[in-house]
Amino acid sequence: LWLVTLAREEPFTFVDHSLRHGDSLVGINLRQLRSFHWSPSSQMTLIEQEIASCLQESLSLREQILELAGDSSPGTTSLKERLLWDADDALAKARILGDLVVGAFFVSSKDSERKRERDRRLDLVAEWLPTGTPPPREIQDLVREIRSKFPVFHWELEFPEVFHVQRRDPLAASQEGEANALIDAFVGNPPFMGKNALTAANGPYYLLWLKSAFPGDTGARGNCDICAFFFRQAVGLLGEHGTFGFLATNTIAQGDTRKIGLKEILGSKGPAIYDATQSLAWPGEAAVTVAAVHMAVGHPLEVVPVRRLGGVPVSVINSHLQDRLELPDPVALESNKNQCYQGSIPLGGGFLLEPSERDALAAADEANKSRIFPYIGGQEVNTSPTQSHEKYVISFGRMTLEEAGRWPKLLQIIRERVKPARDKQRGFNSTSVRRREYWWQFDGVREALYSAIEQHERCLVTNAAASKHLIFSWQPTDRVFANSLNVFTFESPARFAVLQSRIHSVWAYLHCSSLETRIRYNPSDCFVNFPFPADAHLEGDSPLALLGERLDEERNACMSVYGFGLTELYNSLKNPEQLSDQLESLRHLHVAVDMEVLRAYGLDVPVPTFVGELDSAGETGGASFATRVVDMLTALNVERAAEEHVLGLTAKNGKKKTKKPRKKKTPADQPSLILEPNPEAES
Repeated sequence: LWLVTLAREEPFTFVDHSLRHGDSLVGINLRQLRSFHWSPSSQMTLIEQEIASCLQESLSLREQILELAGDSSPGTTSLKERLLWDADDALAKARILGDLVVGAFFVSSKDSERKRERDRRLDLVAEWLPTGTPPPREIQDLVREIRSKFPVFHWELEFPEVFHVQRRDPLAASQEGEANALIDAFVGNPPFMGKNALTAANGPYYLLWLKSAFPGDTGARGNCDICAFFFRQAVGLLGEHGTFGFLATNTIAQGDTRKIGLKEILGSKGPAIYDATQSLAWPGEAAVTVAAVHMAVGHPLEVVPVRRLGGVPVSVINSHLQDRLELPDPVALESNKNQCYQGSIPLGGGFLLEPSERDALAAADEANKSRIFPYIGGQEVNTSPTQSHEKYVISFGRMTLEEAGRWPKLLQIIRERVKPARDKQRGFNSTSVRRREYWWQFDGVREALYSAIEQHERCLVTNAAASKHLIFSWQPTDRVFANSLNVFTFESPARFAVLQSRIHSVWAYLHCSSLETRIRYNPSDCFVNFPFPADAHLEGDSPLALLGERLDEERNACMSVYGFGLTELYNSLKNPEQLSDQLESLRHLHVAVDMEVLRAYGLDVPVPTFVGELDSAGETGGASFATRVVDMLTALNVERAAEEHVLGLTAKNGKKKTKKPRKKKTPADQPSLILEPNPEAES
């Protein structure tokens, strides 16, 4: 919606020429259109001339509509409607060309097939345009096909008077010089939708289109929320002076959504955030938490008297929606790789057994016990006072069907309970085909995980789903872990102490995303890049190790006394009204762990008390604590990454190049030669 004025007395038809409907993210600009390609290079004279003609005619008609803005007589209203129809009709050919380009992109995921289809469509256009006739049936069908999928929206065609008329910029500090005004402002509430929902709603190529249209962090774009792309689109359509304000999901400042959205925008040295609310409960019925973000570029940013974050004056706002300068994103550390895995994905409730079923199968055949394992997920870990499993699971690992047949009763259960659903898997991609063909195997076996922990008696776990508290706990290794758990492949009590400390929690809350106010612990966001203290502090007899063992013991004892699980325990720990001796002792122990972790890092900073709800920075009242900790860890991440890089280069360059020994030829390899003996040769 583009309004040239706010004239309340005018009839609604006054703004008809400025109302447009379409997908804000699917369309091309004039440079792409003139090249007839989503990745523009050279312009094509025939198409360029056609577009210029279309724009000139449409602009002339739309200017007449604007000239009639003050006249609301019935006759004039009818004239404006007719002019609008004619103006839209004048752009019909240009829209068709744009739709053909977009449609060519959506025919395949392969660049070669897209290019081939684009070239074919260009040949059709080259035959059609010189005739001056309506488009042939084949072109009409191609346009209908893409329009049936998306309401394609070419911004520069839909608002030609904004993008193609030289007008004075009303937001510029001076009205002198060349005019360079585009869109002045945006206000909106973009949709919130993650990768899976986005693909389900728009098909497999929609995400590929977004990646092509909005270059940036290739690792982030696959998992970010769609609202980030609306921020990018708004910035691209603003003029040199402009502003916008959006309501967004609170993940706009978190994880991959932040990387492709706010981080990319602020890194361009253009727009800046001048007002933001990091977390705001949605006032409607939907149980969501949103963020309000206001950005500006050029003169509007210069005249903002003070920037505000959550209503509080600040000097700067970064992409995390914090009042501090932008920090470099941490990088993965080699020392942390292959130490954390997501649990298994059975993909079929038929793999699971009740305890009574397991007992009956074990009684029927002792051999069945070797393929039936305790099965535990995040729910049991966080709610059971003993963190015990409730079910068992049948697992054949990566066995062939013939090998699994050695346990006929177990295989029959999977055949009856799992195979029918697997047979209904649609599609012919590798994932769907594998699920149908290997119906007796888990969808995600996680062989590397179980191989890494098979020599250990215990391993560390934490919830992989959105959780109110970030809690780590020990589990025996004789079980199958559900994908609702992250599993760490070490037994070190010192590492447990570090991860359970608030030093790690402020790092995790900064770099992970959330659902409402619950954290989603994604190891690729906050573990692989987390710099542990030096190894000397992680040894078995270190103060950290002793505190880690003590924390685990006292926490288990406290749960036993109260009869509730980890979630309820931490609800009580963070509730200042809960004042029992056991809880007070556990709070002091948590503070002692935090202090010892800080000592291991060599950081002297006061530790906040262990009460109050977690916020995005760590603990309530601990903003200074969180800031100091994050600064230290960020610097240490950079230092460790540099050290590992040097060590990696040294190891690579230090390898001696040795010649492979030449293979001795066997008699069968050698040619048949008869040599006369040389009597003068001694050897």
